[in-house]
Amino acid sequence: MWLYQVLLKCLKPVLMKKVRRYQASYSNYRLEEVFGNWPETKVEFWLHCASVGEVLAVKELVARWLAAHPQQTLLLTTVTPTGAEQAIKLFGNQIIHRYLPMDYPAYVNKALSQVQCRRMAIIETELWPNLLKGLKAKNIPICIVNARMSEKSAKNYKRFSGFSRKLFAFPDLFLAHHENDSARFIELGARHVEVSGSIKFDVMLSQDVLESDWREALGSNRFVWIGASTHDGEDEVLLAVHKTLKNTFPNALLILVPRHPERFESVTKLANQFFSKVEKRSDDKTNNWCDTDVLIGDSMGELMRYYQASDVAFVGGSLIERGGHNPIEPAVLGKPILVGPHTFNFKEITQSLIEEGGALRCEAKDALVKALIALSERDNRVEMGQKALVYAQKNQGALERTLEHIEELTSV
Repeated sequence: MWLYQVLLKCLKPVLMKKVRRYQASYSNYRLEEVFGNWPETKVEFWLHCASVGEVLAVKELVARWLAAHPQQTLLLTTVTPTGAEQAIKLFGNQIIHRYLPMDYPAYVNKALSQVQCRRMAIIETELWPNLLKGLKAKNIPICIVNARMSEKSAKNYKRFSGFSRKLFAFPDLFLAHHENDSARFIELGARHVEVSGSIKFDVMLSQDVLESDWREALGSNRFVWIGASTHDGEDEVLLAVHKTLKNTFPNALLILVPRHPERFESVTKLANQFFSKVEKRSDDKTNNWCDTDVLIGDSMGELMRYYQASDVAFVGGSLIERGGHNPIEPAVLGKPILVGPHTFNFKEITQSLIEEGGALRCEAKDALVKALIALSERDNRVEMGQKALVYAQKNQGALERTLEHIEELTSV
């Protein structure tokens, strides 16, 4: 652990710059909490979500837990202010929100000195060593929910095996996506691992998604595809693909949704270099959408609505070595899915979707163009989308298993 403490000390100027930037950009960012200055916090259940994606993933879990424990209090922590905004938007005053303290012993211990809590769950693999150590010192049971570990990440942890074995021994329980994830956690030093599946399969589609009129605003008689959760290095490729696609389908529309909000403006500028008709969701001029080449999805928490309005979904983070993002969301909407060559973050799920016929891997630009042209035929995309939906439906049930494990953890 000493090496981690040294690294934290070296990184402090960089981390401080980041939190100061958050403070300057978001009025809801409470810097005092990041430094561990929490008010007294007495709760039954503490749930940590790093940012927006994790908050959205636990929407149904939180709703189910609150319904089962109407007289008890849930604390939800986030790292990012956008995650905080999403938490308040979804749950309002049903929860207590705090910003997670930076993982320095002084900040963590100061915050934990104000906390009374029976159990904690961390979504995915957001493992902060000093936080975990402090929780164990207070005898608060820790469960890692929706836990996944790529082969690449496991290899990196193994390079520091002494540190890793201590880190992965802190949580009382890991609820892993898949048998392969479970094996990696055990090898890294986890003491108790159960395979529960992914709670993301149990997403409940909200009425605003099911009743969305966005497709009508976009134009019902045109081919619409989405580049979802894209990263730097992907947008230019997708815009070039769309340029080629429009030679065959002049009225085709690309919805381009960058993963991080700080890239919204730069991606909009890039799109304007390719096309003359580019609109942004934030302008909210839906009457203009049917006459545009590219719609920039510069909003948070609306990805399912973008997917719903599309005919075909390309899941980003997969054209570069980012490892790909969650393909389950378009699957539960019955959308045919395209991915790039790098999908190690959701390796088993993506590969299973491909084998089931609900997804297709495209190694480069030409393969993407070819796939999109094939899926412009309605029968092709309906068949592929139905296979994606069937796969998603048969993998549901992780949420119930997760809630049962969390309830059992309270008795520790």
